[in-house]
Amino acid sequence: MKINNLLCIPIVLFCFWSCNQKTNSTAKSVVKNYNYSTLSFDKLAQSNVDNFFMQNVDSNILVQDDYFVWGNSVVEFDGKFHAYYSRWKAKDKFKGWLTECEIVHAVSNSSEGPFKFQNIVLESDKTRGWDINNSHNPYAIVSDGKINLYYISNDIKEQITADNGAILSPSSKWFDDNRKLIRNSQRIGVATANHPNGPFTRQEKPVVIPDNINFKNIAVNPSIVYNNGIYTMIMKSDDISKKEWFRIQLVGTSKSPTGPFTFTPKPVYDKAQTEDACVWYDQNIKSYFMVCHVLGENELALFYSANGTDWQPHERSIFMKKEFTLKDGTVWTPERVERPFVLTDKTGKPTMLYVAVLDKNISGNIALPIQFN
Repeated sequence: MKINNLLCIPIVLFCFWSCNQKTNSTAKSVVKNYNYSTLSFDKLAQSNVDNFFMQNVDSNILVQDDYFVWGNSVVEFDGKFHAYYSRWKAKDKFKGWLTECEIVHAVSNSSEGPFKFQNIVLESDKTRGWDINNSHNPYAIVSDGKINLYYISNDIKEQITADNGAILSPSSKWFDDNRKLIRNSQRIGVATANHPNGPFTRQEKPVVIPDNINFKNIAVNPSIVYNNGIYTMIMKSDDISKKEWFRIQLVGTSKSPTGPFTFTPKPVYDKAQTEDACVWYDQNIKSYFMVCHVLGENELALFYSANGTDWQPHERSIFMKKEFTLKDGTVWTPERVERPFVLTDKTGKPTMLYVAVLDKNISGNIALPIQFN
């Protein structure tokens, strides 16, 4: 009888250990397997909206008096949050984004701000390089301890160089008369720095140019994620199969942040025109995710991919409508809501959404904390 009791002890202990392991495993899966379908955004206060229109920098609001502000890209570095965004003078009107824009840097102790302006990292007019005019739509990532800042610029050096080699300063009229030429001269560049303040070293050549095989005219609005030694880029161009401009987004990969990137011929999505992708890899779910702006629609769309190349709409479909429900229940629907950027934690779990907003001739970047219900 005593022998039987002793034999029961290890069995009981094993059962206890086994159940405990299952409990721990279940707990871990609950933490990791959050559902993007239940994702929600914190609501803005009316004071946030008031500060937007008064152009007062505040938590959740990044604006600047006498400037149009557009497109936030945020990285965490040395315990602080560094924002890179576009700005151009209000006197140049909203159309100035194409030719008068510069990229600036601001810093905050919190991912939702307020962000304090630090410095200009890429000027609009440059004295040398392919990117002689304009710096717009920044997208920053950190890899191997460095800041890689992707951007778009106009490769019009040939058109504005005099016979004696001097770089001319085109008039506003020349820019207005040649917007189609300038639009189709847009290329993707990258600048690298060891510190968020810079200095940033620009590459001598564009990182991406139209190959006229898979895409044509433009290469713009890059988004990049670094995972498992590979840089995956989603960028916008024009569909090679269509005579008119039809915006598509294509996927390219490289082993180096400075390229070259090899692009697949299949668009991310070709049933509607899309742009302004933001891509990230969620280690917990082991999937790539992408949110983008759908032209002509009142939504930011959500896509996912197992390998970063083959994409399909997520079951959630609409990541966010292009409107803001305030804490008092009212709804603010700006004229434009674009340039989504999702900040994640170190595992790739989304924590913050930044969007560029234009309303009543005032623009700025708005931060929305992300929650999983």
